[in-house]
Amino acid sequence: MAATMSRAELQLSRGRLRPLFFRYAVPGVISMLFLALQSIADGFIVGRMISATTLAAVNIVTPVYALVTAVAVIIGVGTQAQMGIHMGSGHYERAKTALVSGILGVVGFVIPAIVFVNIFADEIVVFLGANEELLPMSKAYIHGVMPLLFGVGGFMFCDYQLKALGHPRFAMIIMVLTIILNVVLGIVFVKAGMGTYGVGLGLGLSFTTGLLISGSIIWYEVRHTPHLHEARGRFSSYMLWRISYNGSSEGLAEVSIAITMFLFNRTLMEYAGIDGVAAFTIINYILFVGVNIMFGVANGVIPVISYNYGAGKGARIKGISALAVKTNLIIGIFLAVSLWCFGRQIIGAFFSASETHVIDLAVGGAHIVAFAFLFNGFNLFSASFFTAVDDAFLSLVVGALRGLILLVICIFTLPHIWGLTGIWLATPVAEIGTMLIVLLLFRRWHRTHAGKILQGTL
Repeated sequence: MAATMSRAELQLSRGRLRPLFFRYAVPGVISMLFLALQSIADGFIVGRMISATTLAAVNIVTPVYALVTAVAVIIGVGTQAQMGIHMGSGHYERAKTALVSGILGVVGFVIPAIVFVNIFADEIVVFLGANEELLPMSKAYIHGVMPLLFGVGGFMFCDYQLKALGHPRFAMIIMVLTIILNVVLGIVFVKAGMGTYGVGLGLGLSFTTGLLISGSIIWYEVRHTPHLHEARGRFSSYMLWRISYNGSSEGLAEVSIAITMFLFNRTLMEYAGIDGVAAFTIINYILFVGVNIMFGVANGVIPVISYNYGAGKGARIKGISALAVKTNLIIGIFLAVSLWCFGRQIIGAFFSASETHVIDLAVGGAHIVAFAFLFNGFNLFSASFFTAVDDAFLSLVVGALRGLILLVICIFTLPHIWGLTGIWLATPVAEIGTMLIVLLLFRRWHRTHAGKILQGTL
């Protein structure tokens, strides 16, 4: 078997752990950082080149974008994990079946969703809370990005599969180039007077280009991976269900963003008006960057954990996990301290100097939200770890706690106690509560698997 294994498979199963960790984690961090910068770049372009009101209009419809792409993330992460596990155990036909089922699953969902959103754009924007001032700008953004949203979803799916095939650097390079193209197109279209429609169109065109490039590389790599090319893959409804269930935690994070952003926006409109929504938009961008950096570490090592789980090499799983947790803790401390010390300078870059009220609101909120960085790195890794070892239920529990259940409870309760401060407290309180529960979940999981992990006999 070893003689016919690809170079990527040999590295996953036998490579030294620290270099292997950096080989996968660093490209993962860079990719997710640039993905976060894409949202920030859109916000910077809109906030600086148009207005804070326009920024609020774009943020209002972000849940639509997040809900549709969530499915691509669910299927992408689930397919990545299933491919890694089955390639590690030598079941290449199952690995290829996972890839085929994942591709058809993305196509089967995203296309009808795009049609639905474009037909009912007016009704959706009003439901999400846009008033008469925001309505035309929000609707223009939808019509700009939604016809090309298959490119966004397909690109996200392909990003995960490149990593599953052992090419995290290819995935990183394509991600970086795609985001740069998105920023350039956004600036060009806004300067051309296309407003929020141009921002959405730039996003759609750039990610569709990324899909074409990454999809071509995946096709090439499958054809040149021993065993996988020769294996017969087919669509399997059971495999698609398994993929969706196993990737549901990461996908739930996308869905949760849409739901909680809707709740945050509605609550902020009540407590602080449009300025509050604009302030939250920038805080959310900063939080999104931090979360994406730590998610890049957690998500980046999934192929390593999955492959070695399938191969029964528990000691390697333990070593990679320890490196990921320590790295995320260091990143979290750095982000929190940076935001406490330089929050005003960071936030001020997104607005003109005259927007003093919005800046003050955002700075006060950012100093509170920064506490979340001390805890969410561990929570993010925990969800990714359970996904990688095919424990979809525990992964889903972690994702649901931090991204939805506890956060929604906090949004509904804390503002009634502390007003606007309660809104900012919702995120760190939800992360702390999740971490405490996750520690109990890990104790339970290790009681079942500890012996195998320590002996390297999973």
